[in-house]
Amino acid sequence: MNINSIFVLVKDSLLSVGYVEEDGHTYQNLINNWQDVEYLEQFFEDNKTDLQSGFYGNITIDNAILQTLAEAAKFDKQIFKAAKAGVLNEDKPLEDVIFKTLHKDVFSYIHIPSKAYGPNPDSWLRIYAIRIASNVYVISGGAIKLTKAMTTEHLKKELFKLKLTAAYLKEIGFEFEEELGYIEIGNNEND
Repeated sequence: MNINSIFVLVKDSLLSVGYVEEDGHTYQNLINNWQDVEYLEQFFEDNKTDLQSGFYGNITIDNAILQTLAEAAKFDKQIFKAAKAGVLNEDKPLEDVIFKTLHKDVFSYIHIPSKAYGPNPDSWLRIYAIRIASNVYVISGGAIKLTKAMTTEHLKKELFKLKLTAAYLKEIGFEFEEELGYIEIGNNEND
């Protein structure tokens, strides 16, 4: 995979990478997939063993699809609400209510691999991003996480995309939080 652009979702807060191999940007593709019944049916069929392994209880593919459709719409609204609140210096920015560091031992304040859990405590929806400043995240991808560990191929791919995004940010010259205002980010979605 190769990154060819960064899209602005919420100015000064939420960004999403665009991969050469995909149309648009990763966040919109992710939300579209999570709201596409055919995609979800194929995903849950392909991962039926993990779905019905007991990690999330005994759930049918049809119920998994319905749950994902409902949670995806809620998750999308929740993320944008928190991103906008952070820009306005309101009390619930992204790092307080949405994103958590992926690893417990973080010794840096920049390029922090982060994850966001879906809107419910038992949600399997995940969005992965790199934190580049307070309340500023670059979304690298996301997944339906049906297992405790990140060992399945589609989850390993998300870990790779996190590393790729961090490397890309360094490649375009973004090394320190103070440089945020100097990075040229194109393909603004909402302007």
